[in-house]
Amino acid sequence: MPAYTFPFGERAVSARLEGFALVASQPAEAYQRTARRKASQRFAKVAPAPHALPSSVCGHEKEKRKRRITMAIFHLSFKVLTRTTKTGKSKSSLYLAAYNSREKLKDELTGLTFDYTKKNDLYKSGIILPEDAPTRFYDRATLWGEVEKSEKRKDSQICRHAIIALPAELNGEQNEELLKKYLKNNFIKLGMCADYAIHDINNKPHAHVMLTMRKCENGGFSKKKAREWNDPKLAEVWRRQWSVLVNKTLKENGNKNTITHLSFLRQKELAIAKAREALENNDIKKAEELTTLAKHLATKKPVKRKPTAKYLKDKARKKNKNHELRERLRQQQKQKEETNKRESKLNLIFKNLILRFKGSKKTETTKMTEADFLKNMKTDEKEAEDLELNKYIDKELENELNKKNDITHTPTRDRIRNRTQKSYKS
Repeated sequence: MPAYTFPFGERAVSARLEGFALVASQPAEAYQRTARRKASQRFAKVAPAPHALPSSVCGHEKEKRKRRITMAIFHLSFKVLTRTTKTGKSKSSLYLAAYNSREKLKDELTGLTFDYTKKNDLYKSGIILPEDAPTRFYDRATLWGEVEKSEKRKDSQICRHAIIALPAELNGEQNEELLKKYLKNNFIKLGMCADYAIHDINNKPHAHVMLTMRKCENGGFSKKKAREWNDPKLAEVWRRQWSVLVNKTLKENGNKNTITHLSFLRQKELAIAKAREALENNDIKKAEELTTLAKHLATKKPVKRKPTAKYLKDKARKKNKNHELRERLRQQQKQKEETNKRESKLNLIFKNLILRFKGSKKTETTKMTEADFLKNMKTDEKEAEDLELNKYIDKELENELNKKNDITHTPTRDRIRNRTQKSYKS
C-alpha cells in the first residue's frame, strides 16, 4: 500500500493507507483525491498532541493504557465567607465547619444546629494552630465560636475557604502530610488557624480548608484584621507554592506527572519566550518542541469566570426569559387552537353549502344541520363540541362517499389517442 507523509512542524508523521477498496472503473485522479482525503482523515485521528501517547501504540493498547494512567490536576480556589451574602442570606462559619468535618455543631449566637453526620465521604480532618494559639482552639466548635464573637458587623468577613485538589498518584497518608506541610509553610507561619478536612480519597481526593481572618494574639484573636492577606498577589503566590510542592513530592515518589498554576495563555507566552531563547542559542530541536507546545496551547480555550453578582443576575434573567418564553408559547398555542376551531367551523359551513349546490342534500336536512350546528356553537365545553363536530364531519363525508353520482351527463373519452376526439355522448 502507498504511504503518504504530512508535515507536523518540521517533523513528518507518516500515515499508512489501509482498506481503500476502490472501483476498478474509477479514474486515476478520483482515486488520488479519495486517497488524499482518507489519508488526511486518518492523520487527523492519529496525529499525536504534546504529552500524548506515542503513535506506535495501537488503538486497543492505547485505550488500555489511558485507563491505567492517573493524571495530576491543579485546582486551588479561595473564597471569603461573609456573614450575609449579596442575596441577603445569612451564613455562619459553624455551618461550613460542620459540613467540611461531617460533624454536628451548634452556633451559640443564633442557636442553630448543623448536622452533617450522615455523609460518609470523610477521610480525615484536623486543626493546625500557630504557637501562640490557646489549646482550647483544637475544639472545632470553640474555635469558630470565638471567630463569630470577634466579628461585630452584620456583613463582616468570617473566614477564608480554600478548596484544593489532591494528587491521585499519592495515597491518603501522603496527601495528608503534603497538605499539612503546605498549610504550615504558607498560612500557619503568618498567624492563621487552619481547619482542614479531606474528602473522597479513593475517587476524587480533595481538601476543604478554613482559615481565620485575624491573627492569634494573647490567647485570642487580634482586634484588627490582617488586610494584607486579601491581596490578590498573595493568592497567586499561594497557588504557585502549591504547584511547586506537589511537583516536588511527585518527583520524590517516582512519578513524572507535573501540575502548574499558570493559565493556558500564560503557558503559551512562556513557551514562545523560551523558544526564542532556544533559537538564539542554536538549539533547533528544543525550539521546535516549544513551538509545537505553543500551537497546542493556542487551541485550548480559557475558562471564563464570572463574578458572583453577575452569575446570579444572569441566572435570574435566564429564569425570567424562560418564563416569558413559556407564556408566549402558551398564548401562541391558545391562538392556534382558536384559529383551528374557527377554520373547522367555516369548513363545515362551506361543506354544507357545497352539498346544497350539488343537490345531494335536501333543504330540510341542511336547515336542520345548520340549527344543530348553531346549538353546538353555544356549548361551553370544548371537548364535547369538538367531538360533535368530528362526528358530524365524519357522517357527512361518509354520506358523500356512499352516494351515487347525480350528474346527468357522464363524459367519456376515446381510448385511441390518434383518433380525433368525438363529442360527448348524451
